[in-house]
Amino acid sequence: MKKNNLQFLLLLSLLSISIWSCEKEDQENIEIPEEDENVVARINEKFFGTQYNQIEIEGWTNYKEEGRGGFQYQSHYSNPSYANITVFKTGEERRTWLITPKLDVRNAEDKTFSFDSRQEYDEGVVFKVMVSPDYDGEAAPEEYTWEELDVTLSKDGASGYGSWVNSGKIDLTSYGNVSVAFYYEGDERIVSGGYSIDNFVFNDDGKEEPVDPSDYYKNAEGLDGYELKSTLATITSTGHEWIDYGDLWTLYHTSDDKYQKSEIIWDMYSDIPDPENPTVPDGNQPNEYEYQITVDQCGQSGAGEGYCYNREHVMPQSWFDKKAPMVADAHHIVPTDAYVNTRRSNHPHGVVASHTWKSTNGSKLGSGTAASGYTGTVFEPIDEYKGDFARMYLYMATRYESQIGSWVNNGQAGTVLDGSSNKVYKDWFLNLMLEWHKNDPVSDKEIDRNEQIFQLQKNRNPFIDHPEYADMIWDNSVN
Repeated sequence: MKKNNLQFLLLLSLLSISIWSCEKEDQENIEIPEEDENVVARINEKFFGTQYNQIEIEGWTNYKEEGRGGFQYQSHYSNPSYANITVFKTGEERRTWLITPKLDVRNAEDKTFSFDSRQEYDEGVVFKVMVSPDYDGEAAPEEYTWEELDVTLSKDGASGYGSWVNSGKIDLTSYGNVSVAFYYEGDERIVSGGYSIDNFVFNDDGKEEPVDPSDYYKNAEGLDGYELKSTLATITSTGHEWIDYGDLWTLYHTSDDKYQKSEIIWDMYSDIPDPENPTVPDGNQPNEYEYQITVDQCGQSGAGEGYCYNREHVMPQSWFDKKAPMVADAHHIVPTDAYVNTRRSNHPHGVVASHTWKSTNGSKLGSGTAASGYTGTVFEPIDEYKGDFARMYLYMATRYESQIGSWVNNGQAGTVLDGSSNKVYKDWFLNLMLEWHKNDPVSDKEIDRNEQIFQLQKNRNPFIDHPEYADMIWDNSVN
């Protein structure tokens, strides 16, 4: 018995050594993975797109596992769009994924993500937020490792549209580089309803190198005429982040801050410049009223001047059918007295021959002059701000070059648009805008505003940075 036990123990020992050696050899042969390639440093995705179109975002995966389609862009009326998934057709079954690119959590300064969600007529569908360290898009999502996250979701939409709820910052520190997935599962035979998501943000505090304006326009160097304009159209649309209409209220705290104290809004329809020093804001002029940035904002108002301020589209919304991104493009949407905004209505800016109404600061509504080439109803701002408005119109003609020619029959757009994509404006309006552009040069107010908009919207107004571009594009000797 003792001999047999000894032999058994010896065999067990040799086997243990062999196993340990194999394990050690295997460990020595393990390759340590290199840093992930093709990771994304920062995301601020607002899901802007055409209503009911399936979402297509570079680097993202919109995968239909079962059913009629994946996540779609959704919007109501003029509201910005968002990502939506639902089942509502009888007998429909749907399982689908919306997956981000791999997020560079390891190198992120802020290793968190957040998003907004809204529950909609939900009678028991499955909606999960998950992360995967190994998803690479080469196979179906279910083939990879996923871990469900405990996140805050909208939960008040069982019998209607719920409230938009922010998830708060979700920490990814312990996961390393991962992809985030929104997974939906519904079966109309048993349950129905859906979820919408918006404003997906990762590494929101990530540092970005400031863009040198000279680098921003480097592709435009040496060009002129409509070739220059087309290049500027590409420059101003590339990287343009579509913002929500509601974001403008926050933007105005810095972009239209009259005294740099985040207190008083700079309204070009109520401001009365000091005649001795018109470029410096001065609130002590006779009859001048001012608005507090937060307290005095409003929507519509018929209460007369001095009641509240709202947001005016310098190029009226009806001209582009209230479509994004024009409907929220900060470069042509300014804070204005709500009543004056109403009086201006959808009329083009122009030179008034005989006014039917005049604001406290001297802005006028009335018939145009024969000398200007248009005698219809126009709205004329005071001289101090005519160049500001002109450069906004020149921006719109450039940024939306590929679309603006088709707007000519919308509302009153035909009063100023000629239906082309290059010249864009009719002679009377183009000549007037170029005149205002020259007579009222770029101010510090515009330079500051351009920079603040760039920080949020990621594009610039070229005619503020380079006033000479206007003549280089539209001067008859060039074209």
